[in-house]
Amino acid sequence: MILVAVVVLLAALSTGLLVRRSLTARPPLAAHVPGQPTWLSPAPPLRFRAWAIAAAVLTAITVACILFAPAFQVAAALLAAAVLGLMAAIAGRYASGCRESQEAVDAFAPRLAVPYAGKVGVHIGMWSPWIERTGIPWVIVARTPALFRELAAMYPGTPIVQGTIPASVTGAFYPHGAASNADFIAGSAATHVFLGHGDSDKPLSASDRVLQYDLVAVAGQAAIDRFAAAGLAIPADKIRVIGRPQTEGILPGRKRRSRPPVVLYAPTWRHADDSLNVSSLAVADQIVQALLDRGCTVHFRRHFAGQNHVEAEAMIVRVNELLEADHERTGRPHQWGAEAMERPLIDAFNDVDAMVSDVSGIVVDFMASTKPLVMYAAQYADPDEFRATHPTAQAAYVIDRDLAQLDKALDAALGKDPLAAVRAERADYYLGGPDRAEPAARFIALLEELGR
Repeated sequence: MILVAVVVLLAALSTGLLVRRSLTARPPLAAHVPGQPTWLSPAPPLRFRAWAIAAAVLTAITVACILFAPAFQVAAALLAAAVLGLMAAIAGRYASGCRESQEAVDAFAPRLAVPYAGKVGVHIGMWSPWIERTGIPWVIVARTPALFRELAAMYPGTPIVQGTIPASVTGAFYPHGAASNADFIAGSAATHVFLGHGDSDKPLSASDRVLQYDLVAVAGQAAIDRFAAAGLAIPADKIRVIGRPQTEGILPGRKRRSRPPVVLYAPTWRHADDSLNVSSLAVADQIVQALLDRGCTVHFRRHFAGQNHVEAEAMIVRVNELLEADHERTGRPHQWGAEAMERPLIDAFNDVDAMVSDVSGIVVDFMASTKPLVMYAAQYADPDEFRATHPTAQAAYVIDRDLAQLDKALDAALGKDPLAAVRAERADYYLGGPDRAEPAARFIALLEELGR
């Protein structure tokens, strides 16, 4: 009788120590790493409190059997030992999985990283295809656990960790200029390269935040001149001209346009502060109606960001309704809504004869097509003043904020196109010069240099 009680007590104590030690283990916050256990959850399968309650109840049952039902004491003891042993085995397997997961992360040893602290994870996908092309092991590093979960779902085939950049990383590339990138930089001996997610005339394209990085990658001479104009003294050896890999696959404009013309309307997001707004969404219905009046087929592609602006969202609905109604009336194959957003941007560029946009990185990428470009000047009544302060517009037909130049700009872009000769020079200036014939070559070379 005493022996049975001692056995149960020893089983409780020994499994308790094992369970407590096992349940203190935690896996690294990582996903999609080769060799990482797929069954492992971030939280333990049971709590120590559950074991303690089970141990107390089973011990009480065994003692009760010893005192009042001796015939069942052995069965009760065996049950207690089995249940507590099973719980210890579950906890032990979890601890073993945590070790395996950490070992997998350590063994993966990525050489390149994309640290990310932004709000919209699509910025990573703007650069990841060319990182993948190198074959160099790389990893996304999420700033917060919440962002980790979001990015893990967004990029199911890409290794991702949360927290600090792994020690094995020699090159870290930043597609977003979040202020908290400074923490990534401070915690890693890697070479830190600012990429950004586009090249445009927006004010933040020449922010002094770039000064904290070891290298600043730019598309072409236009970005270098933009930094200089903003008073940012960036040493020449810290700047790398890499072109725009994102323009790979963009075909030059057709000599003969479609009839009727196909026009891409791609406004940027609308800023909550109207004094800082550069988007054409406030007048989007008038711009689209002017295109429809000219018989154009319109591909409307909204920006993925800025979806919390009520008036802008209402205008997007309005434009979609305009295009749907015109399609039903004329049969013209307009594109809008999810259909337009899901198409690759390269295809969107290649399928049209001209584009209407505003101050946005999409303008620079479209330059690779050398097709007519129309830009809306949200803060300017004088198109020439807008061109003077926004160099991207020097090869564009400009619509003033009051739309007084709307008809003139569209007629020129869809008609004789007097700026055709200027666009090739502007494309070289923004996209890296004559070497832009192979848009991804210089970026891949930089990845290979830093990922050795």
